[in-house]
Amino acid sequence: MNRFITRTLAGAALLALCGAASAQWTVRGGITHIAPHSSASDAVGPMLPGPPSGISLEVENKATAYLSLAYALNQNMELELAGGLPPTHDVNAKIASWLPPHIAAVDGQKLAEVRQVAPTLFFNYKFGDANSQWRPFVGLGVNYTKFDKRTSTAVNNALNGGPTDIRLSDSWGLAGQVGLSYRINDRWSITGAVATARVKTKLTTSTGGVQRNIDIRFHPVVLTIAAGYSF
Repeated sequence: MNRFITRTLAGAALLALCGAASAQWTVRGGITHIAPHSSASDAVGPMLPGPPSGISLEVENKATAYLSLAYALNQNMELELAGGLPPTHDVNAKIASWLPPHIAAVDGQKLAEVRQVAPTLFFNYKFGDANSQWRPFVGLGVNYTKFDKRTSTAVNNALNGGPTDIRLSDSWGLAGQVGLSYRINDRWSITGAVATARVKTKLTTSTGGVQRNIDIRFHPVVLTIAAGYSF
């Protein structure tokens, strides 16, 4: 992690200690929709045309179950660890039309399935007071994304020239969210939020010892609706 992220986590931990006497926990569960908005470089490596190679990829949207645990420091500030059921995204081909027809025909087809595990720690500021029925909030935090359970499809194996292993580097980055909560009673609430984060990774494929690389950046839009229980 870089120095800024380290300081962010240390500051959040200090605030948690200072507010321990007025602590209140909230568990939130619901559904979240992840639109990765990926942008990927062209593949580079042996036996590829270019640069540019005209061979890239796009990561598809996915909905999944959402779960978070929040710790109230006082009536306006809370720490929230957000996650949920790790989604598995389809990864589709983006192939330039000027490539040979048998390669261009792969455009839009699924190359891989990749699961992402992406816990995010937010420091939220909630407007209003503890008795307000409607409470908008903003949050700033740190995201960690790990890509696992990577599966190459038959299409990708054929494109690369044989059985292909896929690796993606982990990512650390800043995250932010804005949202609105509705207080039903002292225990129950409903929350809606939109979040984003800085996520980047290097994808490396290995086929018979031949490696090829693609750099991927994500500009995700994550929409969440969840019910909360406070105790």
